[in-house]
Amino acid sequence: MGVCDCFNRGKKGSKNKKSVAPSGKVEQNESATFLSEVHDLLDERNKKLEVLKNMELFVIDNSLRETTVASIKAHTVESKRAIFQEIKKCGFKYYFIEAFNAETRMGDLFLEELIADKEDLSGAFAFCEMWERLEDGIPLPDIPVSLQKCKKFGIMNVMIEFDLMYHKVNYKKFDMDKLCEYIKNKVDWIRANLSPKSLIFLNIRDFSNTMKYHPERVWKVVNFLSTLPPEERVTGIAYEDMGKALMDHLAVWTKAVRSEMIRCGWEDGQFIFHVHEQWGMMHATNLECLANGATGIWCAVCTEGAALGHADSCTTILNMIRLGNTAVQKQYNCKYLRDAAIKVTEIASGNSPDPRTPIYGDRALDMLFGATFAAMDEDPTICEGFDMAEFLGVKRVVRVTTMASGEMIVLKLKELFGENEQFTEEIGEEMRKQILANAAEGRREEYNSAVGLAMLFDQAGGHLTAEMAAAIEISREADVHIVNLIEEIKEEWDKWDCRDGEVDDQLTFDNFYIGFMAPYFGCYRCEDSQLGLSAIDMDNDGMVDWTEFRFYLIWAGRQYPDVKNSQELLDKAFRFGLIPAMKDECDRIRGKL
Repeated sequence: MGVCDCFNRGKKGSKNKKSVAPSGKVEQNESATFLSEVHDLLDERNKKLEVLKNMELFVIDNSLRETTVASIKAHTVESKRAIFQEIKKCGFKYYFIEAFNAETRMGDLFLEELIADKEDLSGAFAFCEMWERLEDGIPLPDIPVSLQKCKKFGIMNVMIEFDLMYHKVNYKKFDMDKLCEYIKNKVDWIRANLSPKSLIFLNIRDFSNTMKYHPERVWKVVNFLSTLPPEERVTGIAYEDMGKALMDHLAVWTKAVRSEMIRCGWEDGQFIFHVHEQWGMMHATNLECLANGATGIWCAVCTEGAALGHADSCTTILNMIRLGNTAVQKQYNCKYLRDAAIKVTEIASGNSPDPRTPIYGDRALDMLFGATFAAMDEDPTICEGFDMAEFLGVKRVVRVTTMASGEMIVLKLKELFGENEQFTEEIGEEMRKQILANAAEGRREEYNSAVGLAMLFDQAGGHLTAEMAAAIEISREADVHIVNLIEEIKEEWDKWDCRDGEVDDQLTFDNFYIGFMAPYFGCYRCEDSQLGLSAIDMDNDGMVDWTEFRFYLIWAGRQYPDVKNSQELLDKAFRFGLIPAMKDECDRIRGKL
């Protein structure tokens, strides 16, 4: 019986008994209809995905300003300087430096420092008001203090902000023709007093409300700007939403505005978007607006901002790369975006990003195994060779094991301690022999931390350098503390060990995952996770031995002697020891190394 026929089952006494086609033929027809609909709907969606895949993205970074809005921790000149350096490392050409007003803000003081240092401010933007005073519901045409400060500090690029539904403005008296006159006057003043080459954006602050209740006002402004002679046009239009409007409505409004710009011949006009969080939709909304005609974004590199935050550039750009966009990789230093997002979050809030923050939270490392990033890594065509492991800060390093050559051991010495005349092929070979001798005696030592490698170097006849001696001394001071933490973890291990009825210091992979791995790996049974697990199964018996796991705990304790508790020790062992090792093992098996 076909799917539609199910609705007629159980209807007793039906008088309209018609002959039906054989069930096989009905199912075939209905299957064809279903598949055809899937194909047609995908074609429609893929048109938008192609836009995201092929577009360049205009970005004005707002990390210096957005992260201060409603922030508990105020910015200082030092914090602004640190954020500014992160912006430059990301390759963002344009950035907001301040929202000027009559008061002396921290940004004013920071600007004075930049000017004294002869910093290039050609990419700096300032937020400026269209008007600052009202009289009888009519905005006054004065030149705002914010624009005057732009002239004072030599900031030539401006985003002029205004509202089309502000409750104190009488829009019957101050109609859209008058507003357009104000716009033209301010633009002319900027070009006469700041620079003829000023980049100018007009930001409709209450875009969503106006499109809902007075869309004709938006049309008038867009049409006016789009029909100016080409030499008089501004750089573009900006718009924003506080997370209140539905994504589908914003998509329609975006497409309508962009279509009007194109109809009027303003194809090269920028149309940039900014959206805040309210209902968990900000990133999806950002991408939907870009797919429907927005040409760029203005935002911070991280999500810090007013209320629940806003859609950041790090997440947006990585989603575009996920779709195969190569243009943004040429425009920006995309592999540094995650580091910048983390650092700016720490500078602005005093805390690390929430671990579950997509892309740049600690738990994003889970995605290397069995999730989106893993799929991207397996199929380079998805992200055009973008190295997600490198982006996530999982760097491939030399690992010293019984299989390591003397040459590899010397590389590890130089990696941890720098150049030294003692670090020769001969000492590397002696250290390799010492590793094998230790193994023959049944000693499973750890050699990948600075402390472990220094101790091996000493055993092989090397003379400890000052750095090696200091590392060993710090480790000894923390030794009792780390031993106690490892004992706490061993108690938890024993609870899982006895579940199979035998306490033998071995866990099945299933029990190891449930007891220890689950917080760090979103998928256990996926192929790449299973392959990576061989990094911890050193003797290839299909089980995880306590001695094998303890190896990473000792490494973490030596590398991070200041850990406060056993959970933090586990975090360090997994995030900086096991996960990178598993990633390398997975790549090795797949033939990438």
